[in-house]
Amino acid sequence: MGIGITTVIIIILAFFILKSIISFSLKLIGLAILILLAVFTIWICSEKPDMHKPFSMDTIEYLFKINKDGSMTTTKQVTRTVLKEQ
Repeated sequence: MGIGITTVIIIILAFFILKSIISFSLKLIGLAILILLAVFTIWICSEKPDMHKPFSMDTIEYLFKINKDGSMTTTKQVTRTVLKEQ
């Protein structure tokens, strides 16, 4: 009877130890993949910085003015920003 109880305790302890090892190894694998992705991204950005075409961005602002007679005047102002490498 004593051997059966110790066997059950050893099996339970082995299960918890195995679970913690697998959990740790999955965290380690995930961290390694994250580091590899970061290094790969930095490498691509340093090797081919002209990979993307220059682009432009429009900022649209609506200006509202309330006149003395209670009417409202709106003005649309568009600002274009063009980003290109020279």
